[in-house]
Amino acid sequence: MDSEKCTACGDCVEICPRQLFELHPVSHRLWVACKNLDSDDDAEIECEVACTACERCATDSPEGLITIKDNLAVIDYRKNALASRVGIERCPTGAIVWINQKDEIEKGAKAKSIIRKQALPLRRA
Repeated sequence: MDSEKCTACGDCVEICPRQLFELHPVSHRLWVACKNLDSDDDAEIECEVACTACERCATDSPEGLITIKDNLAVIDYRKNALASRVGIERCPTGAIVWINQKDEIEKGAKAKSIIRKQALPLRRA
């Protein structure tokens, strides 16, 4: 991520055939880096870092900040002032991330490490 280069034009949001992108203000430091709506095991078959709707983020965060809807964590940005790294710490896949002041993406301590030896194959929609 490079916030210095992004002009927030929205082209990436509009052109993505899988609707994977959203634009957010830089003040939204807590972020769900997943759009997969499949349930637990099915989600991980498609993506190693998919949200599995385990609810740890929702349990650990201030009430109502993160909820689970359609097998996916959802952040209520009206409560953004309550957001902190606590919501990412126990995420087992790293689907919930924190974007620090240097615009670096941080995963929680419990997130599994993914080490790729080669690129994943392209899946045709």
